[in-house]
Amino acid sequence: MIKLDRYMKKKIKGKKFIGAGRTRIVYDLGKRRVFKVAKSKKGIRSNQTEVIMYKSSERPIKKHLARIIDYDTSYRWVTMKKYNKKFPNIPKYRKKLKKLVKKFHKNGILPSRSVRDYHTPYTPNLRLKRNNRVVVIDYGNFKYKR
Repeated sequence: MIKLDRYMKKKIKGKKFIGAGRTRIVYDLGKRRVFKVAKSKKGIRSNQTEVIMYKSSERPIKKHLARIIDYDTSYRWVTMKKYNKKFPNIPKYRKKLKKLVKKFHKNGILPSRSVRDYHTPYTPNLRLKRNNRVVVIDYGNFKYKR
């Protein structure tokens, strides 16, 4: 378990808990921002993957990844933009998602299973931007193809 330092405790004090996975906890910081805190070494790797992937991606890919605002240099936490608009699991958007998965593959990125399985109704890691562009809010388990 990763120990919270003074900065992290101050950042999450009084903030709304949004959810948790096996490796990270997410808080709503307000002002359209979320704070992802690593619970373990694997959570740190997920934060690191998100930061590196976001910073190194070209614009056609980056515009589909949740924007990273700030992060800890040891990757214990990441602050990201919050996207509220749920991904509508209807044929029009499943088609957009299928194209996005192909775009990721073409750029050497293997999305996590929750994004690749665009034919399933369960899409917790997807949202829409205000312009209705599909955005991935959790890409810590994505991999670069070698």
